[in-house]
Amino acid sequence: MIELFRIRGIPVRIDAGWLLIFGLVTWSLASGYFLHELSHALAALDQGVPVGGITLHVFGGVSQLDAEPPTPRAELLIALVGPLTSFAIAGLCLVADRLIDGPAAFHAVAGYLVAINLVVGIFNLVPGFPLDGGRVLRATLWWWTGRLSVATRIASRCGAVVALALVALGALRATAGDLVGGLWLVLVGLFLHQAARSSWELMRVRARLEPLRVEDVMTRAPLAADLIVPLAEAGAALRNEQVVRPRDTAWQAFLTLGKSRGGRVAVVDGHALVGVVSDRDLQNVLAARDHRRADATRRAA
Repeated sequence: MIELFRIRGIPVRIDAGWLLIFGLVTWSLASGYFLHELSHALAALDQGVPVGGITLHVFGGVSQLDAEPPTPRAELLIALVGPLTSFAIAGLCLVADRLIDGPAAFHAVAGYLVAINLVVGIFNLVPGFPLDGGRVLRATLWWWTGRLSVATRIASRCGAVVALALVALGALRATAGDLVGGLWLVLVGLFLHQAARSSWELMRVRARLEPLRVEDVMTRAPLAADLIVPLAEAGAALRNEQVVRPRDTAWQAFLTLGKSRGGRVAVVDGHALVGVVSDRDLQNVLAARDHRRADATRRAA
């Protein structure tokens, strides 16, 4: 037994076995999230979509796709494989629970993993972007309209509606007495709402940057003051492939900037440093394009 603390002289203890079970459940849950996201990533690679990484967080995880799927079919396949993986994990845990004659703790963990993976799979099929169900909805709308931007906008709005519904449901549960469960739903709803907004904004940024090349937005080498830091780090950047090429898209520079720490990345042609791209460079380009679009809208009106 491990004593945690005392309240007015009363010792509060915990059995060491509880810590083992807690660690096992946490590890198993993280593994389930990881396999769910890994299946998305592997399916994306099979469809020719580059993957920037997998991030696990308190509400699950996310696979960073560095490009949009090339077709609605590819989007559909990438989206569906995640929930199917969660259902497969739940099925394996259920079989283990039924067939293995283990201690009560084993069956408790197995039953928990069955339930949590079923919940993860079903929740992700809710038709709200960027959940998997929202991506299925986006794939369907993309196939129907032929326009990815329209499909993304509608699916993101559905995601926002689902998020607000979760917040409202959580608030009702909290006021009805289930404070912890209600607050958890509120947090999930707020997270989903932010994710839906961010996904739509990211889509808009991508649409504006993909037509541009790095050479169109970079600060060129003659401006030596801007190159002091990148020049000193050029060797390490080349080794770590944290560089972009002049003919890469500005969107690729945006993605590479997201992985760098200095707020700018080197532009390399062959083995020569020819410039840098900074956050400010891309912000200026986006602001200029927004300004031109607003002028065009005013003239059309």
